[in-house]
Amino acid sequence: MSGKLASKVAIVTGGARGIGRAVVTQYAAEGAIVHAIDQFGDEVEAVASAARSKGGRVTAWSLDLRDDRAVAAIFAEIERKEGRADVLVNNAGVIYFKPIEATSVEDWDRLLDINLRGPFLCTRAVAPGMKARRSGAIINVSSNAGIKGGNDESAYCASKFGIEGFSRALAIEFRPYNVSVNTVTPGHPVHTAMSETTYGAEQRKIWKDPSEIAPAFVHLALQDADGINDQYVRAWDLVLELRAKGAA
Repeated sequence: MSGKLASKVAIVTGGARGIGRAVVTQYAAEGAIVHAIDQFGDEVEAVASAARSKGGRVTAWSLDLRDDRAVAAIFAEIERKEGRADVLVNNAGVIYFKPIEATSVEDWDRLLDINLRGPFLCTRAVAPGMKARRSGAIINVSSNAGIKGGNDESAYCASKFGIEGFSRALAIEFRPYNVSVNTVTPGHPVHTAMSETTYGAEQRKIWKDPSEIAPAFVHLALQDADGINDQYVRAWDLVLELRAKGAA
């Protein structure tokens, strides 16, 4: 690794599994000081421990993103400890497939709380520091479901369309402070715990390990308001572009 993120402080939600785990691992390998957040405390600590065994600087936090007070407290502790947050990756998410009449209020609230309220709480927590320092990158994990509807996905699509609108508005708000805000979708089938429940046989034949799209998250972490900003990024396409330039 080239140390592209040397000494940058990065916070990654959903860091225990799938894309989040890959991003935590890649960020640590590139020299970032990483704070990995997940509701699965033992699993995220295992990810952090594995990265530390290779020289990475990773701290694991067990956190339910629906708990606004806990989010505020942990982010304040990170800010106190590190003095700043340079990168926020809002990756944590859940999915289910149910027709609208079978979707309970509890189903709806849980999914929207994790997929949309969580990014709001985390972004709100880092906003004052990023604005004051006039520096930072916010990366919100989206989906094809953020730009087109899917059968039995009313709640999930609502959350990801919400992430798109949230991010477009944030990009305008943060631009004067030189902070980039982008959404990112894998751009290619990737093998995660979530995709094991959503992908059919044909997609499983071509799915890639999440580590193969992690370089796109590294590149987006380096952007400011004058770089890649206010974009819906297909991670795999960006990786191919970087490879062609010899930058990944």
